[in-house]
Amino acid sequence: MKGQKMDLFWTKIMPECVSKYPWAGEFTAKMSLKKFQEGVKAKIKAMDENEFDLFLAAVVMQASRDQMMGVNLTEKIGFLRGLRA
Repeated sequence: MKGQKMDLFWTKIMPECVSKYPWAGEFTAKMSLKKFQEGVKAKIKAMDENEFDLFLAAVVMQASRDQMMGVNLTEKIGFLRGLRA
């Protein structure tokens, strides 16, 4: 989970997905990765099941556009699902 794929996910895919939500203004380009991840975790925990499913669908579509597929994407989806536990 290290290296280029992680960077792509957290620096391009997730910010693109987050930008479509009304609360996107709470996230800035100057945030640390840790703070960004903590913020995303809080938002994901607050989502109901339907909203979370839509969020995951947006993540998958953006990942596909950015050429992230297979095991790398499956790991990230699993990680996001784990944030709701």
